[in-house]
Amino acid sequence: MKNIKERLKELITEQYLIIDGATGTELQKKEINKESWIIDGNNVEGCNEILNITAPNIMKEIHTDYLNSNANIIKTNSFGAIPWVLSEYDIADKTYELAKSAVLIANEAREEYLKNPNSKGDLNRDIFVAGSLGPGVKLPSLGQISFDEMYEGYVKAAKGLIDGDADIILLETAQDVLQLKSAILACNDVSRELNKEIPIMVSVTIEKEGTMLLGTDIETAYTILSNLDIFSIGMNCGTGPDMATRHIKKLAEISCLPISMHCNAGLPENRGGKAYYNMTPEEFANINSEFFNLNGLSFIGGCCGTTPLHIEALSKKVEGVKPKKTALDKPRAYIASLFNIVSIKQEPAPLMIGERSNASGSKIFRELMIANDIDGILDVGIKQVKAGSHAIDVNAAWAGRNEIEDIKKIISAYVKQISLPLVIDAIKPNVIESALKVYGGKPIINSANMEQGEEKFDTICSMAKRYGASIMLLTIDEKSMALTCEDKLRMAERMYNRAVNVHKILPHDIIFDPLTFTLASGDEKSFAAGIETLNAIKELTKKYPECSISLGVSNISFGLKEEARKIMNSVFLYEAINHGLTTAIVNVAQILPLSKINENEIELARALIYNRSNTKEPLINYINHFSDKKEKKELLNNEENIKKPLREAIRDAMLDGEWKDMQNLLNEVKENSEDFGGEKKFAQVIIDEILLPTMADIGVKFGEGTIQLPFVLGSAEVMKKSVDFLSEFLEKKKQDKTAKIILGTVAGDVHDVGKNLVEIIIKNNGFETVNLGTKVSIEKFIEAYKEHNADCIGMSGLLVKSTEVMKDNLAYIREKGLKIPILLGGAALTREFVENDCQKVYGDTEQIFYCKDGFDGILAIKEVIADRDK
Repeated sequence: MKNIKERLKELITEQYLIIDGATGTELQKKEINKESWIIDGNNVEGCNEILNITAPNIMKEIHTDYLNSNANIIKTNSFGAIPWVLSEYDIADKTYELAKSAVLIANEAREEYLKNPNSKGDLNRDIFVAGSLGPGVKLPSLGQISFDEMYEGYVKAAKGLIDGDADIILLETAQDVLQLKSAILACNDVSRELNKEIPIMVSVTIEKEGTMLLGTDIETAYTILSNLDIFSIGMNCGTGPDMATRHIKKLAEISCLPISMHCNAGLPENRGGKAYYNMTPEEFANINSEFFNLNGLSFIGGCCGTTPLHIEALSKKVEGVKPKKTALDKPRAYIASLFNIVSIKQEPAPLMIGERSNASGSKIFRELMIANDIDGILDVGIKQVKAGSHAIDVNAAWAGRNEIEDIKKIISAYVKQISLPLVIDAIKPNVIESALKVYGGKPIINSANMEQGEEKFDTICSMAKRYGASIMLLTIDEKSMALTCEDKLRMAERMYNRAVNVHKILPHDIIFDPLTFTLASGDEKSFAAGIETLNAIKELTKKYPECSISLGVSNISFGLKEEARKIMNSVFLYEAINHGLTTAIVNVAQILPLSKINENEIELARALIYNRSNTKEPLINYINHFSDKKEKKELLNNEENIKKPLREAIRDAMLDGEWKDMQNLLNEVKENSEDFGGEKKFAQVIIDEILLPTMADIGVKFGEGTIQLPFVLGSAEVMKKSVDFLSEFLEKKKQDKTAKIILGTVAGDVHDVGKNLVEIIIKNNGFETVNLGTKVSIEKFIEAYKEHNADCIGMSGLLVKSTEVMKDNLAYIREKGLKIPILLGGAALTREFVENDCQKVYGDTEQIFYCKDGFDGILAIKEVIADRDK
C-alpha cells in the first residue's frame, strides 16, 4: 500500500506542490440547469456538493482544467459535505454519499487526464486528491454546536472521503480552532479505523483584520494546532497573498511543520451582484513568488477567484525552485488561550498559575459555583488576570455536584472572556475530557499520577496527547505520596519514561510537581518537607532540562494564620525558584517580593523551610512571631488600591466585561446621584455619556482588530445588563425610544454566524430582534415585519449571489408600494454596492443602510428611530 505521507515528505524537499484554485467561482461560470439543483423533489440551489450526484461531469471538467494547469493537488467538491451545513437543505443524511462521490469524481478526472494524449502539463508529476472539508456555519467556542456533534459529523464525512480513496484530507478555511480539533480527531480516528494512514493538512483563514473570526492570530493558532497529529499547517481564503505577507512570514519563523498557502485572487469586489477578483494570474504568481525564500513553505496555490490561469502562472514560477526546511524541528514550549500564547518557561521564572478559580480551595469561588453565578465566577478569573497571573487553574470538584457540568460551564464562560491559558484541574478522566472538548486553546492538564497504577495514568496521558495539551505529573504512586527527594525522583522517572516513550508526549509538555507538604503540622515527618522538595526541584531540573517543575506553593503553609501564610508562601517561592522551579500555582495577589518583607521574618521563614536542627523549634519560633500580629485584609495590587473616578471605573468595567464590578458601581452611583445630574437624570447620563460612547469605542477597536470578538460580546452583555438595571430610573419618554428589527439570512444562503453575532450586539444595546433564521424569502420578511409591527428589516448573506437576492428583494418591496427601512450586511457586500446599486433599485428617497458589523447596525437603527419619532 502506498504511503502518501512519506511520498509527500520526499517531494517537498525538492519541489513546491501546487494546490489547485477556486471551486465556487469556477462553478458560477458553468451553465448549470435547474434540474441539477433538485434532489428528492427539493430545490437545494446553493448546495454545490449536490452536483457530485446530479451533474458530476461539471466538477470533473473543473478538475481537468486545473490538472492541465499543472496542479499537483486537486481539491474535491466536498467543502460543505458536513451534516450541520447539509441540514440547512434537509439533506444531512447524504453526508457520506456526497463526500465519497466528490473523491470518486476527482480520481476519475485524474485517471482520464493521465491517459489522455491531449492533456497539457507534466504527465509524469505526482498528483494527489485532497478531500476538502470546511468549517460549516457554527462556532463551537461560542457554544453554537457541541464538540461531539461536530466530531460525529466529521467522522461521517471523513469515512466518505477515505472510502472514495482520497490521498489527503484538507481541513480548510477554519475560523475556530476548537472546530479544527474536532475535525482533526475525527479524521485521524477514521483513518486508524479503516487502517489507512491519511495525511491531514490544516488551513486557517486570517481575515483582513489580522486574526481568525474569533480573534485567534496565526501564532496562537499554530501553537495550539502544532501539538496535534497533522501533516501541515497553513492559510487560505480571507485575503489575497499581498495582505497575507505578515502572517505567513510569522508562521515561517516558528513552524516545525510544512506550511501551505492558497490565497484568494485579491479581495473580492461586488460588481452588480457578481464577485470580481482583480488580481491577474501574473500578479498573483509574482506576489506568491516573494514567499519562496520562507522556511517551511511547501504547498502553494489558490482559493476564491483564482482560475486555472492563476494556477498555471504559479506552476511556472515554482519550476526549479527548491523549498527551504522548516525553521524549527519541534513545537515550542508554549500554552495558549484562543487569544494569547504564554511560554511555560518564563524569564524570569516562574509561570504564575492563578489558584482562585478552585472550588476545592476557595470558599468564595465554591459558593459562586453552587449559586450558578457565572458573572461572579468570571469576576474571579478576570481579577486573577489583572493580578498578573500567566494562566488560570480551574477546578470544579465538590461533593454532591455534577463536576462535568460545572467545569464545562466555567470553562465555556472563561474561554470567551479570559485572555490567559487555562489549567484544567481535575483527577477524573471523564471530567478532564469534557473540559478539553469545550476549550479550544492549549491547556495544561493538572494532573496525572500513579496512585491508581498505570491504567489511569495512561488514560490521562493519552488524552493530553490526543488533545494537544501539556500535562502536570504529581509524584504519587500506588503506595504513597513522595515525601523524600529520593522517592520524588524515582516516581518522576517512572512517569516520565511512560509519558515520553509510550504516549509520545514531548518533554517540554511535561511539568513535574514534586509536591510540598505543610510545615505547620508539627509532625516529625514534616520537619524536612521543605528541604526535601527543594532538593527534588534541583535534581529534576538537572535530569530533565526540557521539562518544567511546578508546585502548589500554598500547601507549604497550610494551617498557619493568614499573615504568616503570606510571608511563608512568598519566601518559599523565592527559594524554590532559586532551586529551579519554573511554574507555581499561587494566589498571585498574595505573593510579596522579598524587598517588602521584614528581614527578620525572611530569616524565620528560611529557618523553618530548611530546619537544619530537624526539630519543632523553627516552627514554634515562626508561629510565636505572628501570634500577636493583627490579620491584614487581603491586598489587591497597587492599581486596584487606588480609587478610580466613577466614570473611569464604569468605562473600565464595561471594557473588561465585569458585570459584578459594574453592578457595584451602578449602585454607588445610585446612592450618589448628584454627581450625575440627580435622581431623575443619573441613569440617562450614564447611558448617554459613558455606556454608549464606550460601546462605540469598542466597535472602533473591533474594526481595527485590537479587540477580539468574544470580548466584544462580553462587553455587549454588560451593556445590556447595565441598561436593564438603569431602566427603572429612566424617565418614561426615554424608555419609549426603542426599536424592533426583523433579521434573517436571505433566500438561498445558509450562513448565519455573522447575523447571529450582530443580533447579540443589537439586543445588548437595548433593541428588540426577531430572528427568522436562514434562507428567508422576501414574503416571510414582509410578513414578520407586519406581524411584529417592526421598525426595520435586516437582511444578511455571505455569498456574492446573496447580494443579487437582496437587490431582488428591494425591487419586490418597492413594487408592493411598501416603505420599510432596510439594513444590509454580509461579507460580500460593499458600501458602494449598497449605496449605488441597491439604492437605485430601492429608490433614492427610501432608507437603506450598509452595515459592516453590529455597530453599524446600531447606528442605523438609531437613525431609523430618529426619523420615526420626528
